[in-house]
Amino acid sequence: MPTNHTPNYNLNQWSRDDRILMDDFNADNAKIDAALGVHAAELAKLPFCGNCQIYTADYKGTGECGETHPNTLSFPKKPVWITIFAPDGRSQFNIFPNDITYGFSTASRDYKVCITWKGNTVSWYANEVFVQMNYDYYTYHVIAFCPMD
Repeated sequence: MPTNHTPNYNLNQWSRDDRILMDDFNADNAKIDAALGVHAAELAKLPFCGNCQIYTADYKGTGECGETHPNTLSFPKKPVWITIFAPDGRSQFNIFPNDITYGFSTASRDYKVCITWKGNTVSWYANEVFVQMNYDYYTYHVIAFCPMD
């Protein structure tokens, strides 16, 4: 019979003078198996955890912006997150897998961004070239994270 037990799962800890029984080992294995089963079930509830596929691409800016001049990118699978970097790496634009229109303001200007999805293709536009990440002749770098499923 063990003298001590671990603090988290109450597993057996034997001292030199304790008698070691097979039943004690089997009980510990059952506790460990149950804890691992709970852990696996919790991980299964998290849809975007674990491995992902990473896709990279580049696109050349056109200098245009607005609803009649959207940017469009297509992927083999619908990403859970896309980030686009300007050539200097100092600015970025993040896109998530849902349609959204939002605005933001600075002290001198209001901006609008609209993102739409059709399957694995995303389109976006803004009311300013720099917000849309579409300066003429700039090469923008894209990283997309897609689920492995």
